[in-house]
Amino acid sequence: MKIKVVIPNSGMSRETLDARRRMLSPALPAGTELSVDCIPSGPRSIESNTDEVLAGPLMVQAAIQAEREGYDAFVVYCFSDLAVAAIRENVSIPVAGPGETALAAADMLSNRFSVITTVERNISRTYRRLLQNPTAQKKMVSVRALDLPVVQLREHPAATCERLKQVCRQAVEEDGADTVVLGCLGMAQYGGEVERAWGVKVIDPAFLAVAWAELSARLGLRPSPRSVASWGGL
Repeated sequence: MKIKVVIPNSGMSRETLDARRRMLSPALPAGTELSVDCIPSGPRSIESNTDEVLAGPLMVQAAIQAEREGYDAFVVYCFSDLAVAAIRENVSIPVAGPGETALAAADMLSNRFSVITTVERNISRTYRRLLQNPTAQKKMVSVRALDLPVVQLREHPAATCERLKQVCRQAVEEDGADTVVLGCLGMAQYGGEVERAWGVKVIDPAFLAVAWAELSARLGLRPSPRSVASWGGL
């Protein structure tokens, strides 16, 4: 089994990408091959609709190339699930979107959940996108921001974790959340301390999406031709 993860951020070093691969590998069964790359150009982070549009074509091309290289599933490593629908029109392998996978888990596990995003200006975009999802319409009680840009989340892990605990405390005490969804994959692995501190379930989309991709490939969980149009124009 071979799983391809592509991060829609440009300019990431091979050392950083390999660190992500090592971090994510425990989510997969032994013997599963995991490859992590980023887009070769375009935005350095996804924090606006414009960033999504600019990175989208590169993600489609990356997925097509991954299928040609024999990968069994493709992961869009971004909570925004950018270009997921377009990618599914162009490949036959399963495509995992962390956002939609996390919301499915939140539907099963939570009564009231909050989503934690990066910066304040991202709150409105996150609301508009997530409220198209029936689970968010029913159960999402807030979207809160760390006020930390994506590129800083992993540069200062202690500060990021402390800020995350503060914002999650607000979600629990002020919004009544029983579950927290990490709304940026740069927050991956930081949820454990929040769970211990506040007794809420933290849904980490990074690990969930990778595991879902492997499960989908193993069980053949992919859209039928009747549900996704095949374009194949690239």
